[in-house]
Amino acid sequence: LGNSATLIISTFVVDAPTYYDMDGITFGNNTFVAVGDDGAVLTSSDNGATWDNGTSGITKQLNDIAYGNSTFVAVGDDGTNLYSSDYGATWSSGTTTEDSDYDGVANGQNVFVALGNTNIIRSTDNGSTWSTITTANLRDVAFGNSTFVACGADGATYTSDNGSQWTSYAGIKVTSNLLRGIAFGNNIFVAVGASGTLIKSTNNGGTFSVGVSQVSTTLNSITYGNNMFLAVGSNTVIASTDNTGSTFGIKATGYTFEDVTFGNGVFVAVGY
Repeated sequence: LGNSATLIISTFVVDAPTYYDMDGITFGNNTFVAVGDDGAVLTSSDNGATWDNGTSGITKQLNDIAYGNSTFVAVGDDGTNLYSSDYGATWSSGTTTEDSDYDGVANGQNVFVALGNTNIIRSTDNGSTWSTITTANLRDVAFGNSTFVACGADGATYTSDNGSQWTSYAGIKVTSNLLRGIAFGNNIFVAVGASGTLIKSTNNGGTFSVGVSQVSTTLNSITYGNNMFLAVGSNTVIASTDNTGSTFGIKATGYTFEDVTFGNGVFVAVGY
């Protein structure tokens, strides 16, 4: 080609993807919906294989999400609470006078209950408006057998049949460790937390007994499905070998997840 040669160099600029820490996930109406940092919302209708972006309209941290009455409700920092009736695609803000952080939410008896390190709030209109119920330092709540059971700081457990009146079991705690997650299955509530703590109740939260998780790392969340309890945490995934939550085995040590749920025959977990 000699002196007539021409060299063309093209530079392609590819936008780097934005990653968000995801902190909560739930399943409803054949859809998995996850929430996390900066108001991030992700939805999946194919059992977690692919995900679409939802639009929360906020940049606040979202910590947990629940489904009920054809509605997804998410809660987070600074009193943030959102609700969606279109499978998590778009969201509206609920009304509350609170500005503390909320870490857990659950639905039962046509009621949503949310809680955090300051108090418990309750909504009877699918997350549109919230009422403050009582002061408590809690992290998660589950519903089963017509009962809400909540857990939190210093091994605290609370119960309620309608979300408006709560009973504290501070006098009969079986652990002083922080409890971060709770689930219901097979007529059993199982709660997990710091240092591999695992406790279970067969009488709707009236009393708990200490179980063996097989790990000493923090457990963040637990769910029930396929006749087993499955818990996730810091470099840990464990599952019960039967549906009583008595004996757990280690399933993985290389994954850290913040939350896990079950739906359509599969477990789906989210994290950093």
